[in-house]
Amino acid sequence: MAELVLSFAAQHINEDSDALIISVGSEARALSNDLVLLEKSLVDAGRTRQGMANNEQVQAWFIELRKIAYEAEDLVDSLISSTDCTAFSNLRHLKRARQASKKLRGFRERVKEIKSTLNKEGSSKKNLRVGLVSGALSLFQQAHQDLRADDGFVVGIEADVDRLVKMLLSNSQDGIAIVGMGGSGKTTLAKNLYNHREVNTHFKYKAWVSLSQNWDASHEVLLLSKIIEQIITGSSSSSSSSSIGANKLHRFDSLPSFHDQGDGDDGDGPSSRVLKKKKLQLQNLLTTESCLVVLDDVWDWKPFQKMLNELLQEPSTSSSDVFRQSKIVFTSRRLPSPADTHLNWAIHETKSLNEKDSWKLFKKMSRNDTGKKLDREYRGLAMEMLRKCKGLPLAIVALGRLLKRKDSIEEWERVFSQLKGDEGSHLYEPINDILALSYNELPHYLKPCFLYMGLLAEDSTIPAGMLKRMWIAEGFVKGQRQEGETSEDTARRLLQELVNHTMVQVVSKTYTGKVNTIRLHDMMRDICINIARKLDFLTLFPSDSDQVHSRRAAINLSKCSRALPNNTSLRSLLLSRKSSTGKQHGGRMNNQQGIMDLALVFEKFKLLRVLDINGIKTYDGTMPKELGNLIHLRYLGIRSTNIQVLPRSIGKLHKLLTFDYWDVTIDNEIRLPNVFWKLMRLRHLFLPNEMMSNTMADMRFDTLLDLQTLWGVKGGDWMLKEMDKLSVKLTKLFIQGISSALQLKAVFDSSMIEKYDNLHALCLDWYGFSLESESLRKLSSKKNLKKLRLMGRARNKPQLPLKFPSSLWKLELYYTHLEDSETLNAIGELPNLKFLGLSKDSFTGSQWTIRKESKFRCLEELKLSYLPKLNEWYIESDTMPHLKKLSIISCTGLKQIPEGLKSITTLETLNIRHMPTSFNNRFRGDEGKDFHIVQHIPNVWVKDSCTQLVY
Repeated sequence: MAELVLSFAAQHINEDSDALIISVGSEARALSNDLVLLEKSLVDAGRTRQGMANNEQVQAWFIELRKIAYEAEDLVDSLISSTDCTAFSNLRHLKRARQASKKLRGFRERVKEIKSTLNKEGSSKKNLRVGLVSGALSLFQQAHQDLRADDGFVVGIEADVDRLVKMLLSNSQDGIAIVGMGGSGKTTLAKNLYNHREVNTHFKYKAWVSLSQNWDASHEVLLLSKIIEQIITGSSSSSSSSSIGANKLHRFDSLPSFHDQGDGDDGDGPSSRVLKKKKLQLQNLLTTESCLVVLDDVWDWKPFQKMLNELLQEPSTSSSDVFRQSKIVFTSRRLPSPADTHLNWAIHETKSLNEKDSWKLFKKMSRNDTGKKLDREYRGLAMEMLRKCKGLPLAIVALGRLLKRKDSIEEWERVFSQLKGDEGSHLYEPINDILALSYNELPHYLKPCFLYMGLLAEDSTIPAGMLKRMWIAEGFVKGQRQEGETSEDTARRLLQELVNHTMVQVVSKTYTGKVNTIRLHDMMRDICINIARKLDFLTLFPSDSDQVHSRRAAINLSKCSRALPNNTSLRSLLLSRKSSTGKQHGGRMNNQQGIMDLALVFEKFKLLRVLDINGIKTYDGTMPKELGNLIHLRYLGIRSTNIQVLPRSIGKLHKLLTFDYWDVTIDNEIRLPNVFWKLMRLRHLFLPNEMMSNTMADMRFDTLLDLQTLWGVKGGDWMLKEMDKLSVKLTKLFIQGISSALQLKAVFDSSMIEKYDNLHALCLDWYGFSLESESLRKLSSKKNLKKLRLMGRARNKPQLPLKFPSSLWKLELYYTHLEDSETLNAIGELPNLKFLGLSKDSFTGSQWTIRKESKFRCLEELKLSYLPKLNEWYIESDTMPHLKKLSIISCTGLKQIPEGLKSITTLETLNIRHMPTSFNNRFRGDEGKDFHIVQHIPNVWVKDSCTQLVY
């Protein structure tokens, strides 16, 4: 992380140097260049810090480098924050400028000294680094092997095994990639596939190869030789689980050299001739015989995918009946990249065990040899400890084996007391070591992105968009942009890399396939926070002490028993209040009422780049004018607050990139100052529902040339002159409360629709008039528009029916009052539509028949809500072939569910709420008249005014 601290400091110092007078600015730029050069040296050295971990002098240098970078950054930012500092135009600041230049020169000299010494130390310590890395790997391998569950103790994966065995025996895939975080049971699952009776019968030859973390393409001949050896000798065919360890390939860091294999090479490394020979030999085996090859614990996909692309090419002489009978199985912590291979992979992601299977595994692992069944006698205590494992198989095995050696309840209680406190952390050290390896293997630029998530609330679902915008504000993204990418594109790519590394868990995706929400597994979050604390990356209150060197802090005011932290150098501050109760605290906070004097925050932390205020209230519902002091702010989030008046000083935040003011919990209307036009770097603007119309009359957005998101803005006459001046980079637009046809027409006549095609999501809300079909047709040629929400009456002329863009993935209609069902069937012809929501009188016809011609070929979710006039609904066969979820909510006139629903075999969830009892009774239990229609659906949720039933 030292190289990242230098990189970010250099980046920010260079950005701000132009705001300083010449003498200070030149020194700042020179120091920035020095830091960049040192950062490159550290990146090139790879794992220099980990390799020299035992060298106290080297660690001290890294700490000093971080301190220098932080102090230099603080010096520059503080100068800019000072009154009139941007010009240093009067004598009062000249002395301070000279002092700053002198300090910056001193920083430069010290950086050069450390760089020189590090280069010498790095060279002399090369052998030490190799030994340390190798030793760490061997320790990991031993710990991992010791903690794996015995094959007889496998639980909760039976269904997965059956499904994956069917895939192996079919010709639909070239192989299976089993992917998951460390300790999630990937190898256990692979073992069960490898030793399955049907697999042993189906495949003539088998080979199992375990790979070390430092495997690379230079070991390719060794890998090929070992696979060929196992296949030819048959040593692994139909082997039992106990013999896998004896027959599988040793870790590559202990393999003999290639010339020991008897291939006659000169010992200087495998030649291309030998490599080609081995590839042809193995390719012949894989394409003429039925072989199963398991590659366990793959860390780097690229060399394997390149190799397998060559091995599994169909030879011109091969029989199509034989070809593809051979299969490859991978286990990995990273998802493979489909772009790097022509092969067809089935991806299986391991999941945490549910409570039932966790308990089953725990019982087997904790049962001791004396026959005592303490888990049965003290189940409550056992369950409390088991919950700490959060369904992670490796953690359950570790806990079970620990308790297996404890034969009294007193010893179990002692373990429980340790688990509740800090002293219990050593019990999971082997697991933490395994999970920490995933962090160590991250590319250097992903590490701060991962650590930043430690600031966010425990057990919370993290919105991906919010997280990416915070990364951008912190500067994590800027240095990683590729040609043609926006910062948002880069942040999205970095998040996907973290997902591919299985560092985070995807909770939901958009219908366009993008990550929507994520979470951290509890144990992975512990790793994240522990590493971040050691690096002074972040501080969490109230659990942490005040770390004066930390650059980021998260404070939960409902739990905090002290005043604000003393560290005035914070760059990110996340203030939240989750509880409705609290005690009176210092620092002018009143947690009992959820009230805080934000002026104190703004006065104390003037160097902030990220400020997120969630659930905090002010005394009078106004934002203090001191907000304008935060001139370095790039991200401002104000959510779930009572703040309804913003100061004009917000116009001083010239570096602001994101202003998120979407969710505000107040009863009164909100007043906004007309100063947004001053925030010329603004990229994302989210505004709340309750804005006063008169505050928008003269609103300007014409200077916001980089604006990508304008969400929730109130309609008004400003639209007549400003719509055509909005940024052509706009990708998301939501205008609410449009009150005239001229205002709505201005949207469709604007250059963003007439000339450009950058809009990805469009939401329009109007009242008092109808949308003309001619206007909507202007969207029909758009290829990038994926989400459309229309909220208002639409005039659907028979001679000119409504036409929606074929690019849509998600369509929501509210209050449109469509009467003709043929319009709905025309929607069914949209080739990419995956979500359709018809709500609140969007359809006022009495009958709707989904015909074969409509198809809805890609639809995955259909939501019908508050359509009281819909009485009859019919579904013809062969429609909606991919429907997974159907919701019917408060469609009180609907008599019964469509008979055609029973032919939709893909349906997984039926959600029925606020429907008449007579409707619900038709498919409740075996006696319900329509039960046969829904009995094939795995999850049926029915909730009426009194009860909720789950089938």
